[in-house]
Amino acid sequence: MKKLIFNQQLNMKQRTCALLFFLSLFLASNALANEFEAGVYEAKKGHYKKALPFINTAVNEGNPMAQVFLGLMYKNGKGVEQNPGEAFRLFELAAKQEDADGQFNLGSLYDNGIGVVQDRKEAVKWYELSANQGFIDAQLRLGLMYQYGQGVTQSYNESEKWYHMAAEQGDADAQLMLGLANWSGQGVKQNSIKAYMWTNIAASNGSHEAIEYKTKMNKKLSPKETQQALELSRTCKANSYKDC
Repeated sequence: MKKLIFNQQLNMKQRTCALLFFLSLFLASNALANEFEAGVYEAKKGHYKKALPFINTAVNEGNPMAQVFLGLMYKNGKGVEQNPGEAFRLFELAAKQEDADGQFNLGSLYDNGIGVVQDRKEAVKWYELSANQGFIDAQLRLGLMYQYGQGVTQSYNESEKWYHMAAEQGDADAQLMLGLANWSGQGVKQNSIKAYMWTNIAASNGSHEAIEYKTKMNKKLSPKETQQALELSRTCKANSYKDC
């Protein structure tokens, strides 16, 4: 479990690289974002200082993606001096435009007390706005917060709900958390076969931690139960993780 929380924190640190990739795909078809596109092009090459004037222009034009991008630059000290307070200001600008990425990043600052006094109730507010737009990282973080009672009243049912939303979008970490919830009976009726199903799916989607849990679970299941779980896994994946 500690590995998963650590990996979640590590994923946040790697968000700049991930954002570069997804933005490059989006901007390829967005003729109205020339300045931002030029900035992303330079940043992809590691030329953050060259990217800065282009990104700043897009920020001043109110582009929420540019606001998030520049916020991440300030948060991580890429091309600019690290400035959590400026990151907060930029994420807030994007979040107030109902940008899901901005809402998540603003929630993350409140969650961790970066650039602002730590306030997990406020973090939950922004995470929920982002999660309800389908933002996977926000859904997964909410699942963890409800599971451990961080900023909210602990609720395994609510935790399972958010994990399920992320799992249905193919997120391996959320799928593993559903597997563990079914194994222990937290938030759902205990079901070892369904637990193995979700853990197997998470492992097939790249979760190394899920591989470890899968091995442990397999030792406690009969061959018949394992086969049933594998059949459910195939059906679940064929249905794009819906109604599993």
